[in-house]
Formats: sequence, C-alpha cells, structure tokens
Amino acid sequence: MRHTRKFMLTAMVLALALACAIPAFAQPMNPAPGANQAPLNQEQPAPMNPAQGTPGYGYKTGTGGTIRGGSLMPVDVYTPIRRGYGFVREGKYEAARHEFEIAAKLDELNPFALNNLAVLDERDGKLNDALAQFKDAAIHAAQYRDKVQQTCFVGGTCMAVEPERKLAATSEILPIIQENIQKVEAKIAATHTPPSPGSPPPMMPETKGK
Repeated sequence: MRHTRKFMLTAMVLALALACAIPAFAQPMNPAPGANQAPLNQEQPAPMNPAQGTPGYGYKTGTGGTIRGGSLMPVDVYTPIRRGYGFVREGKYEAARHEFEIAAKLDELNPFALNNLAVLDERDGKLNDALAQFKDAAIHAAQYRDKVQQTCFVGGTCMAVEPERKLAATSEILPIIQENIQKVEAKIAATHTPPSPGSPPPMMPETKGK
C-alpha cells in the first residue's frame, strides 16, 4: 500500500512537469530580432545592377577626380551629355557647354563630357584649355565602355562625341580623345601658341632707398 501511494505521487509529479513543458515546445522556433535576421520594417538593399551604373562594375575612384558608374554611366550623367550633343548639332554652343558642365560636375573625369568641353574650347581658340581638358578626359577613358553613337566636328579639327546606352567590348571614346590630343598639339605647334601663363610671382615689398 505504501509503495502504491509513492508510485501515484511520483506519477502526478511527472504529469505536472509534462503539462508545463508542452507549451514551451509548442512555441515556433524563430530567432530573436537582430540574430542573423534584419528587422521586418527595415528596407533590404536593392540588388546590384551593372546596367544602372552600380559602383564596383568596372569604374574605380581615381586620384584627381571622381568616377561614378559601372558598365554604363549613370543616367543622370548620360542625359545631359546627350542633350549637350544635340545642342552642338544645332549650333547652340553655350547651351551645350552648360549641359556638359552639369555632367562633369556629377562625374569629374567623365571622358565624354570632358572631350566635348575641350572641343568647344578648341572651337573658341582656347587651345591650351582644350589640350588640358583632353588630357583629363584620357585619364580614365579606358574604363568607360559606353558605345559611341555619333561624332561630329565643331568648327575645328576635333570631334565631339555622343554616347549610346550600349556596352562596347572596349573603350570607344579613348582613341577619339587620343586623336583629338594629337590634333590640338599639332595646332598649337603650327600656330606657335604660347603655353598658358603660370601664377604670377609673389609681390615683394619695395626696398626703401637711404
């Protein structure tokens, strides 16, 4: 009788323990917020798309300027260059310069924008300025693989360039810039254009005579 009572007491304790344990096992096995899981209300980053000019798809940041974009230049840089080229074909050179400058502010070493600005400088007879712009345009031109849709001469010997939103196998703008550099250097030599003056020397205080 004593053993039966002890057995029943043990069975009741086990049954009570099992009843308490079942709800705990019934909870879903979800990790706590922050444990290898982003909060539900946090936006996830968009996937990287090379066609939209995502950094890391070919263009690198270089010293002396900023490069934006990837396999194709970003739309906000491409659009003013296209607009500017349209103004060039219409002979609206100041409007064209304004558009190219917008693109160059967004992408400081964009070879299409700098090449076209240099062409306008060459047209205006600013040969040293044009040469400097062309040389800047050549710095990272090999990394820009936007196809060249059209070129045109702008009242001189150098070619303005219209980009196309298609990817080329290699840079199509680089050889155009290199050709433009050669033409401007030859023109500077032929016209004996002096180099741009450097900064004026510092003013020295006058010496007082005795």
